[in-house]
Amino acid sequence: MSQKLTDSSDSQDDSESEISFGKSHWSIGKQLLLAVNGVCIGLVLVFHVYDYQKELKRRLDDKRIALHDEAVTTQEAVRELQHHGRDALQKYIDRVCARMEEGRSPGHHIAVRIGDDVLQARAHERQSHAMLEALEQAAGTSNRLGHVMDRDFVVGTSQDFDLSVYVSEYVDSVQHQAARDSLRRFGGSATLGLLAAVIVNFVLLRIVVRPLERLVSVVEQIGEGHFGKQANGFRSLELSYLSAAINRMSQSLADSDRNRRTQMAKARRIQQNLLPRSTALTGATFAVFHKPAEDVAGDFYDVHTLPDGSWLAFMADVTGHGIPAAMTATLLKAYFAEAWRLHTDPLEIIRHVNGQFTELSLAEDFATAILVRYSPNSRILQVVNAGHDASLYRSKYGQIQECSSSGLLLGIDSSADWSITELETAPGDRLLMFTDGVTETFNADHTMFGRDRILGLLNETAGEVPTDALESIRREIAAFRGDGPQLDDVTVLLFEF
Repeated sequence: MSQKLTDSSDSQDDSESEISFGKSHWSIGKQLLLAVNGVCIGLVLVFHVYDYQKELKRRLDDKRIALHDEAVTTQEAVRELQHHGRDALQKYIDRVCARMEEGRSPGHHIAVRIGDDVLQARAHERQSHAMLEALEQAAGTSNRLGHVMDRDFVVGTSQDFDLSVYVSEYVDSVQHQAARDSLRRFGGSATLGLLAAVIVNFVLLRIVVRPLERLVSVVEQIGEGHFGKQANGFRSLELSYLSAAINRMSQSLADSDRNRRTQMAKARRIQQNLLPRSTALTGATFAVFHKPAEDVAGDFYDVHTLPDGSWLAFMADVTGHGIPAAMTATLLKAYFAEAWRLHTDPLEIIRHVNGQFTELSLAEDFATAILVRYSPNSRILQVVNAGHDASLYRSKYGQIQECSSSGLLLGIDSSADWSITELETAPGDRLLMFTDGVTETFNADHTMFGRDRILGLLNETAGEVPTDALESIRREIAAFRGDGPQLDDVTVLLFEF
């Protein structure tokens, strides 16, 4: 019987969880390579920033010293020229400032304060009250840095009694030179870093990443069912230990799988042994096709001849498939054997089977069933359907009658009852019984085989003997399914009277 829809949904959710899990995690090899390379790049960048700051500080210190020396020299000259008057002093500082080329000393400026009198170089048109204030403020700081007209400058100063001299330059050129020198060194260190990174990556790939990929490949193969697969040849202690553990697990799984296969093969032989060995019946020709979805089946059928010459055919389909369903089917075999020893009436037989099944099976276990009793002398066919797919009765002239369900499934209510459908057969009439594994076979487009195809095949094969007709039906089902998996047990019985 088909798996329940909730089981399918749970399986789909598990599959989606596995896909999501696989997408949201990186391999340890990739993480390790990213971490190592990220650290290397980060260290190189930190070194570059540190080197730039250090180079800038050194150049600013040199520039402060140079400007201080220039201020001291200018101060001495101003002392000498003081007695020549203010105009001589102005010409001197203008001439000194003009000699400083803008390309080599950008923003060069000289300011002199003698008491309350202030002189500023006019060579580069930078003299202003704001400039003087900025110079005096910067001279009072520890780093001798100031800001005027949206540009930073450094100042050197020399003060003596009432005479103060200020010499300044913009720091742009200092910053640019520091950046150029730092970039030059950064290029060298980056080249060395790149070489080191190539070596480290090669070592990581050789020692960690590639071995891990090999190990993951082995684990994936084991996960796909290649039990016994071994992972060897690792040089590191940790991976050798891990591979040894995986090898033990793989071998253990191989041993368990081999034991399981042995047990399942034996279970299948036991179940096959429970099926009828002969297809010889009085008054009818009988053919059967039975294929479990797994090693053992939840589908079950039996045929038995009674002392009065009539015979019984019993088909059941237990919920699910596999070992639990097979065990339940075996119980039904035993209940049916007990029932036909005690009763001959189909209703009494099905009631007995249902009573025993309801009492001894699990609450979630149930089965559909169909019971047929045929009397060759009277040519009367009796059919009891307990929730099973309707069997198809075809007269030799092509009329179709469905023997539909007339009561509950087995295992639900011990007091359940059913009605009998009676048919008078004629030579050439046929009865087709099947489980829902036939109608619920799916193709690649997720389309079901359905009852209409079964009905069509019953008509198309009417001219063939039962064994050939049933083989034609089997081929059509297999062709419809294609390369897809068989999801449920398949059982088909064909009788010709």
